[in-house]
Amino acid sequence: MKNRWKATGFVLAAAALAVSMAMPAMAASRKKIGSVNIRVESDIQPELRFGEENIEVETRGGKYSFDYYEIENAGFEWMPEDIPEISIYLKADDGYYFSLSAASSVKLSGATYVKATKQDSSETLKLTVKLPSLAESVADLTEVILSNSGYAIWDEVRGAGSYEVRLYRNGAGVGASILETKDTHYDFKNSMTRVGSYSVKVRPVNGLNKENKGDWVESAVISLSNEQAEAIRNGTAGDIPLTGAWQHDDAGGWWYQHSDKSYTKNNWEEIKGQWYFFDENGYMKTGWIDWNGTRYYCAESGEMLRSTTTPDGYLLAADGSLKND
Repeated sequence: MKNRWKATGFVLAAAALAVSMAMPAMAASRKKIGSVNIRVESDIQPELRFGEENIEVETRGGKYSFDYYEIENAGFEWMPEDIPEISIYLKADDGYYFSLSAASSVKLSGATYVKATKQDSSETLKLTVKLPSLAESVADLTEVILSNSGYAIWDEVRGAGSYEVRLYRNGAGVGASILETKDTHYDFKNSMTRVGSYSVKVRPVNGLNKENKGDWVESAVISLSNEQAEAIRNGTAGDIPLTGAWQHDDAGGWWYQHSDKSYTKNNWEEIKGQWYFFDENGYMKTGWIDWNGTRYYCAESGEMLRSTTTPDGYLLAADGSLKND
């Protein structure tokens, strides 16, 4: 038995020696990858947790492929001031290995080179890069409204320093160029004095890097009658309508900020077809509301309940008031 183990050991040692002698020959037969070409597209929004970002890596050229990436930034979520840094892992195809000798051997699009490290007998390349600063990104608009009083309005979006605006009448652009504003509205009264079908397109432009722009968002089409066009010409069509957005803070909860930075206090406000009550500090209230001698009930989400039963068993009328019978 011992002899057999010795014999087996000798055979294994001989086999290992043969493999080790063959390795230089195998290494000599592998082909070099002297450069890489990578395109990176990233969509990273502040307050997203690490791993929820959208990063796409495309290899341009054969001999290697993208495997995965790792986030090098500290923390757990993306912050508005972050400069994302990631390590991209590339795998060489069978029979190839990485043999990059300088930073100039790495061609990048959408990212900036930091360093490159070879691993796994040079069959893996760890390429560390920086992505554009989140401060240079811009979010997309969600909605643009064109009123029949001649105003285009939209909500402010993160990262925007200005907005590009384009008015259309009957499908054709009005004016020779794209307009720009730092406001979240634009006065088109002088351009909407004729009967026709109008719409407007708006896109945000980053405040630090004007090359970074969001997507165009188009309003619904409105049709101006003779009477409406005349009202605009005469200045009787009305002023800019207010829009708004929900805001939250730890001090008092939810409140609704209008496009002119004002907010409702100690009163009701109808928002997208639902009624909400705001206290003397402008914060949304829930539960029972006493108003002008009548009781109303607002759900946990803030909407006034109507034609239903409250959680504590009371009936409400169609106008939301408490039924007395």
